[in-house]
Amino acid sequence: MRHEIRIEGVVTPEHVVTQYHYEPFVVPPGARRLEVSYHYENQVRGAQETHSGNNLDIGVFDARGADFLTGGFRGWSGGARTGFYIAPDAATPGYLRGPVQPGEWNIVFGCTKIDDPSVRYRVNIDVEVDPAAEHAAVGAMPVPGKPPLARLRAKPIPVGERGVGRWYKGDLHAHSEHSDGKNTVEEIVQHTRNIGLDYFALTDHNTISHWDELARLSAGAGADGYAVRPLLIAGEEITMHGGHANVWGLDDWIDFRGSDAEKVQRLIENANARGSMFSINHPDSPIPWKYASVRGYQAVEVWNAPWRWFNEPALLRWEDHLKRGERMIAVGGSDSHCVPPAVMTQPNGPGEPCTWVYVEGPLTERAVLDAVERGHVFISEGPTGPFIELRADGDGDGVFETLPGGCIDAPSEVPVRFHVKYRGPDGKHLRFFSKQGLVKEITPAVEEFDDEFELRLQGDDFLRVEVRGFRGRPDRGEVVHAMTNPIYWGHW
Repeated sequence: MRHEIRIEGVVTPEHVVTQYHYEPFVVPPGARRLEVSYHYENQVRGAQETHSGNNLDIGVFDARGADFLTGGFRGWSGGARTGFYIAPDAATPGYLRGPVQPGEWNIVFGCTKIDDPSVRYRVNIDVEVDPAAEHAAVGAMPVPGKPPLARLRAKPIPVGERGVGRWYKGDLHAHSEHSDGKNTVEEIVQHTRNIGLDYFALTDHNTISHWDELARLSAGAGADGYAVRPLLIAGEEITMHGGHANVWGLDDWIDFRGSDAEKVQRLIENANARGSMFSINHPDSPIPWKYASVRGYQAVEVWNAPWRWFNEPALLRWEDHLKRGERMIAVGGSDSHCVPPAVMTQPNGPGEPCTWVYVEGPLTERAVLDAVERGHVFISEGPTGPFIELRADGDGDGVFETLPGGCIDAPSEVPVRFHVKYRGPDGKHLRFFSKQGLVKEITPAVEEFDDEFELRLQGDDFLRVEVRGFRGRPDRGEVVHAMTNPIYWGHW
């Protein structure tokens, strides 16, 4: 038996200020499947940043409520779909399968763009009801089962002898059909395997429905009993009107409704309290980061997609953090939305750029995130490099033990010896920066280059290196091919 619910309403430009609009509806007892479709006037065609029209994203909260941080989230598809369904054993990508509990649910609209004075919308909700269960007594409300995340972490990838570290290449930002990507999770994971990534984080917008498939794909083991690469990391991209952010290391869904600075601060504190990492994404893109007063995030995506796409101002923003004495980890992310066989709508795929992390011991999700949090990170334009490593001999014993992210405890009058290793095209410029600006430049004439040099430390400072050069059209200037996080000294 089908139970039909029809909702009609109007949104205006004022709803863009409040950002979210809710339409409650009641699911009767005995419900076993929920189907939703919606329509609204003058839908924007193309990127809403550059095209006129209206955009209403959609999601749903179940009978556990829609309160900020604690609501009963059941799915989000943004503007990628005109409808969805939820059933106990399956759901539309972006939505969480599980019991269709009786009680008051809420459709949530994200009012991201309203150009017209008023916009009418219509929501059709069809609930499939089991007549035999419709009048049964309602007991404790079941909660949708969490994706079996333990399987993602059950099989670490060995690196040989414990305590012997190495660099691993991966991607911290990508999307599948569970948000606005064009591929299944399996297609993307297979692609990352083909290009040789060691780890891969899938961060669909505002949802965790992709976690189930990551867990399934992580369950297989190689001949040695360990997980097959890449190591898969379950993440979520929080897409707020004032900026986007990635969260990795989550134990469950995290809210995305950061409608003002106070709520964004609470989101970051909630993520930190749960042992997760919070990183702001593409902060100077057409969706810029607007919460300048917010603090507590660990990283910033300095490099998103091809270098020329808004990354130069993101680099300057990050450098400003450093010059103010704030330790902030720079990461990269491809923000990939498509791989073959899908039609390629962007020039880069997973691993472009590539974020390299230095891990000692088994390769696990926690090990990758710990490396990021320590700043043991460099970024290159792709999985094949260039490779750039900066180390320091902080105690003068001849061993270059200090990696990017590390801090040297040495008197300011004592020179510190550094080692740089470069593997990549010749003729590129290795430029070393501190708070004072450019302090050293090397242009290797070979593709494999190692060098040692000394610098005298002056107060609280840092040293980082960029690899720059021309690519494509020289008239457009140089691009960054690779870059490291800083090595710090002084009181950080």
